[in-house]
Amino acid sequence: MSSDDEIRGLMVMALKELDRSFGIYKSGAVISGRAVPSYKDVVNREDPLRLTQRVLVKPVMECLGYSDVCSYDLFDGRVPGLSMATVTMNSVFTSAVSRVLCAMNADNAPKGIATDGFRWALAVSDDGCKRVCALSDLRPYYVEILERDRFRAAIPVIDEALGEFIEIFSNP
Repeated sequence: MSSDDEIRGLMVMALKELDRSFGIYKSGAVISGRAVPSYKDVVNREDPLRLTQRVLVKPVMECLGYSDVCSYDLFDGRVPGLSMATVTMNSVFTSAVSRVLCAMNADNAPKGIATDGFRWALAVSDDGCKRVCALSDLRPYYVEILERDRFRAAIPVIDEALGEFIEIFSNP
């Protein structure tokens, strides 16, 4: 099982990659939730959805125990025993949730995860009825890491939400 420290380490690496991809000002705006990135915001013109998947989603999924996840599977929403739906950072999250529920119906998958990299939703199939059973927002942890990087100090997020996220979303 993953630890809080492993996920926080991934978040530190994600901040560095987002700084390289957007520049420090735009990266801060994206992490704080103030901006939805577009092609023109990404320095190397990488697709913002691919950037979201590569930097925020894939490393976390691997840390949660989905070790057989490859980029191709993640981009296409195909993870063994799991339906995935990812939207660009800070975009309309409900579209990812509705897409994962549809994908679960199409794939007959018992479980699904919808995410924008910051917000995560876990859906399950219960007697043929697909429903969201857990929501988690990791943004406060990213903001804490951003503040510590920029200002050398931050108010730590003191709650069990990260541990609960790991426990609920981990691959059994």
